[in-house]
Amino acid sequence: MWLVAGAGGAAIAIRLRLQWRWPVWLVAGLAVACLRIDARTDDRLDAALTGQNLQVDGWVDGFVRPTGGQLSFPLRIVGGADGFDLPARVRLTWYDPPLEVTPGMDLALTVRLRQPHGLRNPGGFDYERWLFLEGYGATGYVRAGMTRIDSVRRPARQWLKHRAAIAARIHEAVPARNAAALLTALAIGERFAFEEQHWQTLRRTGTSHLVAISGLHVGIVSALIFFLTRWLWLRGPLTLAVYDLEASAVTSFLSAVGYAALAGFSVPAQRALIMLVVALVSVVLRRRTTMLAGLSIALLFVLLWDPLAPLSASFWLSFAAVALIWQLGSLRTLAERDLGIVRRWWRGVVRTQLGITIGLLPIVALAFGELSIVSPLANLLAIPFFSLVLVPLALVATLALAVPPVGAVLFGCAATLMQWSWVLLSGLAAQPWAATPLPQIASWQMLLLFFGAVIALPVHALPGRQLGWIVMLVPLVARPARPEEGAFEANVLDVGHGLAVVVQTHDHTLLYDAGARYRSGFDTGREIVLPALRHFGIETLDRIVISHADNDHAGGLDAVLTEFPDAEPIVGPDVDRYGATHCRRGQHWSWDDVEFEILHPPAGYARRGNDNSCVLRIATSSGVLLLTGDIETRGEQTLIAATRNLSSDVIVVPHHGSATSSSAFFTAQVRPRYAVVSAAFANQWGFPKPDVRARWEGTGGRMLMTGDAGAIAITFPPQGEPVLRSERGRWPLPWRLETGL
Repeated sequence: MWLVAGAGGAAIAIRLRLQWRWPVWLVAGLAVACLRIDARTDDRLDAALTGQNLQVDGWVDGFVRPTGGQLSFPLRIVGGADGFDLPARVRLTWYDPPLEVTPGMDLALTVRLRQPHGLRNPGGFDYERWLFLEGYGATGYVRAGMTRIDSVRRPARQWLKHRAAIAARIHEAVPARNAAALLTALAIGERFAFEEQHWQTLRRTGTSHLVAISGLHVGIVSALIFFLTRWLWLRGPLTLAVYDLEASAVTSFLSAVGYAALAGFSVPAQRALIMLVVALVSVVLRRRTTMLAGLSIALLFVLLWDPLAPLSASFWLSFAAVALIWQLGSLRTLAERDLGIVRRWWRGVVRTQLGITIGLLPIVALAFGELSIVSPLANLLAIPFFSLVLVPLALVATLALAVPPVGAVLFGCAATLMQWSWVLLSGLAAQPWAATPLPQIASWQMLLLFFGAVIALPVHALPGRQLGWIVMLVPLVARPARPEEGAFEANVLDVGHGLAVVVQTHDHTLLYDAGARYRSGFDTGREIVLPALRHFGIETLDRIVISHADNDHAGGLDAVLTEFPDAEPIVGPDVDRYGATHCRRGQHWSWDDVEFEILHPPAGYARRGNDNSCVLRIATSSGVLLLTGDIETRGEQTLIAATRNLSSDVIVVPHHGSATSSSAFFTAQVRPRYAVVSAAFANQWGFPKPDVRARWEGTGGRMLMTGDAGAIAITFPPQGEPVLRSERGRWPLPWRLETGL
C-alpha cells in the first residue's frame, strides 16, 4: 500500500511542483515496478504444496517442446487445484506422455509442483530469472493426465491453435529439418524445433537476433508496407493523395500489428510496436522528432507497458541498437561527398555495422560472456539478406498457405535460400577463432569497457578515438586473478542431482566429476561446467578425476573432453573408457605447494559401484578439502581403516547425503567445519537425509546444500581459515528464493 501512496503522492507533487518532475517521475516509476514485482512474486506456489499430488484443469499456453521422450510446455490453470490457490501459469514436463499434446489443448492433469527454481552457477544461464520474466509461478511434472472438454472459447487459446497449425504446415512444406526450424522462427517467432547446434551456430556468429521477430524485422516489414502504400496512394485520385501519410501510417501499423500477432506478441515485438507508433504519430503530425525525443517517448511507453523490461538483455540491446543506427546512419564525412552513391552507401553500411558491434560490446559482454569475432562480417551479409529477402518471403509464403500449392512452392524457394545462408553461417561458426569466451569482468573493467566503447564510436568530435580501442582491450584481455602459491579455490557447482567440482591452484586446474547428461539432451558438462570454466578464465584443464561410472558423475565428461582434449583423465575402476588411468590409493602429486592425494580405493579393491569411488584429499597449510564421490558405509570403513588421519576442514558429503553413507564413525573421524552437499533443490529423495544432517552438524560442522545456496566457492588461503561463499549470496534478487551464504 505504501507504494500506491507513493505513486499518488508523486502525481500530486508533479502537479504542484513541476521543477521536481524528473526525480518524482523516477520515484513513481520505481513504485510501479515494485508493484509489478510484488504481484509476480505473490503468484508463486505455496512452499507447503511442494511435492504433493494436485489435480488441475488448464490449457496448453504455448508451444510444446519435445526432447528425448519427454515434453515441456506451459499450462494456464483454469480450475481444479483441489481448492488450493495455485499460480495462474506453470511450466510442466511430461515423461513418455500417452497422448499427443498440442498448443491450446485442454487438459486435466495430476501434477507435482515446486516453487520456480533454477541452478545458479558462475557464468551460467539464470533460469530462475527467465521463469520470473515469463510469468511462471511454479514448475513441475505430470504424473497422469487426459484431455478434457472446455466450452469456453478463449481468443488467446484459439489464436495459439491457429499459430500452431501454421507451424505444422510449414514443417509439412519444408522437409529439411534445419530450414523448417529456422523458417518457423522467422514466420511466427517460435523456436521450439531448435537444437543445440542451431543455438551454437547463431551464438558464435552473433546472429541470434536474426531468428527472432525483433524490432528490426517488425520495423523493416512496416517500413516496406509504408513506402509501398505511399507509392500507390500518390498515384490515386488527388483528393485522396493529400492523405498519403495518414493512409501509409495506418497500413504500416496494421501490418506491424499483424506480424507481432503472428509472433504471439512477444516482448521484443511489443516494444517494436510501441516505438513504431511513436514514429508514425510524428510522421502523421508532420513534426520533426529528434532522436533523443523519439527514443525517450518510446522508452517511457515501454516501461509503462512492462516495468520489468530492463531485466532482459534484449531491452538494452534494442534501444542501444536503435540509437546507434539512428546516429551512425546520419553521419557523412567530407571524404564521402565526392564518392558515388553506391560507394557512399557501402561505406555507410560498413561504418554502421562496425559501430553497432563496438557500441553493443559492453552489453553483450555483460549479458552473454562471449564475444563473436565474426559477428561484424556475418551480420554485414546476413542482416540485409534475412531482412529484405528471407523475412518478406517467409511472410508471403505463410499467407500463401491458404492456397497450399502456392504456399508449398514459396516455402520451397525460401527453404533453398535458407539452406544456403545456413551453410555460410555454419562455416563461419566452425572456425576456431569465430568466438572467444569472456571471463568474469570486474566492475572497474566493465566501466573501462563502456568508456572505451563511447570514445571509440565515430559519433562525436572528441579526440582520442584510437585510445578508446586500447581502453576496450584492457578488460577484454584481462583474466581473473588466480589463487596465490600455496593456496587453492574449489567451486562445488550447482548441478542438481550430481557432482562437479572445479579446483584451481596458482597455475593448474582440476575437475572432479562432470555432472550428468540427461535424455532430454541437457548436458551438465556443456551447459554448466564449460561456462563455469570460461567464467573463471580457464584456458587449460590439466586433469579430470571421475570418481565412478554413474551418470550423475560421469555423464558430462564427453562435452568437457571435447573442449579440453589434452586434459589427463583419472577415473574410477568401473570406468572402462577413454584409455584413462584408474585411480588407486597412494597416487599423489603436488601443484603450486598444494598437495593432492588419492585415498581410496586401494589396489585390488573388490567392491564395485558407489563404494569404488575415487576419494581425493587436497591439502595446503590453511586446511584440507575431502572429495568423496558416492562412497557408502562399507567404502567409508575401508577408507578409515587405511587412513591415519581423515580430519578435514571441508568435506563434500558422500553420496549427496543419502542414508547409506555418512556413518556416525565416519563423521566423527572427519569432524569438518563445513559439510557441503551437492543435491538438487526439493529433490525427490529428500537429500540430505535428516539423520545425515544431524550427524554432520553433531560434530560441530555447518551443512550447506548447493540446491539451496547455488554453487559454493571454497577458498583456502596460504594462511588462515577457509572461506566459503555462495552464488545465491552474491545478489539477493526478488526472483531468487534463497539468499545463500
